[in-house]
Amino acid sequence: MRNRKYLLILLSLNLSGLPLFGQSLNDLQQIDKLRKELEKMGELPAQTVPQQAPEVKSLETFRDSLSRIPTVEERHQLQDSLQIVAKPVPSVLHKGFPSEPFENLPIFGMNLFENARVDYVPEIYGPVDPDYPLGPGDEIVITIWGEVEQRLEKTIDRQGQVYIEKVGLVNLMGLTIQQALEKLRNVMGQSYSSLLKGKAYLDVSLGKIRSIRVYVIGDVNSPGVFTVPALTAPFTMLFYSAGINPNGSMRTLSLVRNDKVYKRFDLYNFFRMGVKFSSVRLHNNDIIVVPPVQNRVMLAGAVRKNAVYELKDGEGLKELINFSGGFLPQAYIRNILIERYANHTEPQLINVNYEEMVSENKNFMLQNGDRVYVPTLDRELKNFVTISGPVYGPKKFEYYPGFTIKELFAKVDSIGGEAYLDRVQITRKLPDGYKQLFSINLNDFLGNDQQDFPLAPEDHITIRSKQALFPPDSVSIFGAVNEPGKYLLKKDMTLKDLIFSAGGFRKNALITEAEISRIDPSNTDPHRLADVLYVKIDSNYTQRSDFGEDALFFLQPYDNVFIRSNSDWELQRNVSITGEVQRPGVYTLKNKTTRITDLIARAGGLKPTAYLDGAKLFRRKDGVGQIGINFSKIFNNPSDPENIYLQSGDRIVIPERLATVKIVGGVNFPSSVLYEKGAGLDYYIEAAGGYTELADEDNVTIRLANGRPVQRKRFLFWKYLSEDITAGTTIYVPVLSQKDEIDWSGTIRDAAAILASVATVILIYDRFQNR
Repeated sequence: MRNRKYLLILLSLNLSGLPLFGQSLNDLQQIDKLRKELEKMGELPAQTVPQQAPEVKSLETFRDSLSRIPTVEERHQLQDSLQIVAKPVPSVLHKGFPSEPFENLPIFGMNLFENARVDYVPEIYGPVDPDYPLGPGDEIVITIWGEVEQRLEKTIDRQGQVYIEKVGLVNLMGLTIQQALEKLRNVMGQSYSSLLKGKAYLDVSLGKIRSIRVYVIGDVNSPGVFTVPALTAPFTMLFYSAGINPNGSMRTLSLVRNDKVYKRFDLYNFFRMGVKFSSVRLHNNDIIVVPPVQNRVMLAGAVRKNAVYELKDGEGLKELINFSGGFLPQAYIRNILIERYANHTEPQLINVNYEEMVSENKNFMLQNGDRVYVPTLDRELKNFVTISGPVYGPKKFEYYPGFTIKELFAKVDSIGGEAYLDRVQITRKLPDGYKQLFSINLNDFLGNDQQDFPLAPEDHITIRSKQALFPPDSVSIFGAVNEPGKYLLKKDMTLKDLIFSAGGFRKNALITEAEISRIDPSNTDPHRLADVLYVKIDSNYTQRSDFGEDALFFLQPYDNVFIRSNSDWELQRNVSITGEVQRPGVYTLKNKTTRITDLIARAGGLKPTAYLDGAKLFRRKDGVGQIGINFSKIFNNPSDPENIYLQSGDRIVIPERLATVKIVGGVNFPSSVLYEKGAGLDYYIEAAGGYTELADEDNVTIRLANGRPVQRKRFLFWKYLSEDITAGTTIYVPVLSQKDEIDWSGTIRDAAAILASVATVILIYDRFQNR
């Protein structure tokens, strides 16, 4: 077992460690000897008659039936660990040589094998090419029809013969299908005369294809021996071996047959021209050798494909650029940078003028490890002039020597009518980077055949618009128009035009006169700010079509027009009243002095069931909300100040008579208690079960049914209410988050102070009486 492993390792080292072009005939014989030793030990299959391949017409795939090393699982792990990106050595040259473009450069052509699987098995189906030579193991199908009908399936033996009854042995070795057809027709015609007389017909087709054994060794991801269909091309064998690994050469692949190099292959021919080497047919026991790569250079910069390329002896910079697809348009080819390590120690920087090299029909030879960088042309575009402003068409034009302002505007599509041509600015960039400004009257040049203005590269012509230089004047209108604001003053614009542009008068406009404030540009009096003018108008002012001088009032720049509002005009003020009145609904206020009692009277008065102590007034205007009004009080005295004037949107609610008082918050039984006339706060609190432990007794709030709050007042030790509790009242007892501890010492101290003060008052009063 150890001997087998030793020989297997030795075979791998011999097959993959040497470049093929350096192998002698003795080396190849030594390889074959090692292979035969392994066959005897059982590590590789012996050379026996090839197994039959599946029939060509089926979609059945061919699979390698040999015991290969490594196993499928190990080969999958191998494939996952492959790296196809060259890892460049960091540049040690001066800062002028860029290093970033060379990071993670791909190896040219390696992406072809990115998806190659270590268990690759192609599907082979369809017709066989007419030049396919028959050999041992091929199955042929002989079909005869006509006067004689027969179908024969025969396999060619090791001697290249097939046996046919009544005919004998027929040698088909090396014949094509067409040649085999002619030979069989002549041979079988002696036994089947109908074939020669044209009364029967013969056809020969290929059934199952023979299998051959091919070795793939060297720098591939999964080297080994493969049983493949005889139709397999050398190029396809690279996919059986999962592709070339990053150390393998793509330019010097070899096909070894009978211990001699039969054919050499260059994959770059496939990458560039699509040559697949299909003209070379594999034979049994052929060996495909992928030697290590010997000469690689890196190319980056302004070329179509940045990559790591393999070069043969005699190939240089020209071939490298061709492999990359050529230069980009912005490539600067007069100074191509090449980094080279002389004698593996000294770094060098070489500059190559590619343009000069090609013109002299020379080439620059590259060495293994060279880094080639094609810089980008970084010069700015200078042969142009630009124009901005109110012109139509392109704004950038080519400059050439002798280019003038007239020639420029001959290429301009057209100039806008708003362009101000009396002063046009030309900004010129000087060689030192500073800028110079010229101002010209463009009208003088465009209308004069004798005058012209020479331009320079990068000149910029600026044309201003009249509106930008001389902004148009405006007028403003305020007051009772639909769209007040500032408007552009147009030529011959009148007051009618402005009011019409503002959408006309509002409904509340005081259409008697318009007030115009006007400034006088020639005014020198500091106390005179503006003149105020008045123009008679009416409701048809903007609709009349009379254009007499008396009817037209022409506006001047910055006029301010005021259309006053009629303070006595407004829409109806509506209020509503609901509840216990005779005619509830919406009412329009007759005047601004209508009071609450006036509205109730207009609504037919109160019903017997009306409860005035619970009546409420809600005001919508300005978001005021409910206003607490004592309705009983204002009914008894309509002149009372609480009988306020009503406003638009007010709402009065007169409820039916109520009979309960509601207690909520910190009581044991929050509920509604029957109203008891004259009863105080303590009565209703007790009726609701008394205060809870966390009730805030000092901050109880009471709100009557009409929304008025009831104040709790204190005199010495006595507490009382500012108003009596009525039916419909709500009592709210706040709840504390935690109970405060009573400070008894402070309470006793306060009580003592109060008693002392009372005693002092009594003593003073007694002495005063005794006098």
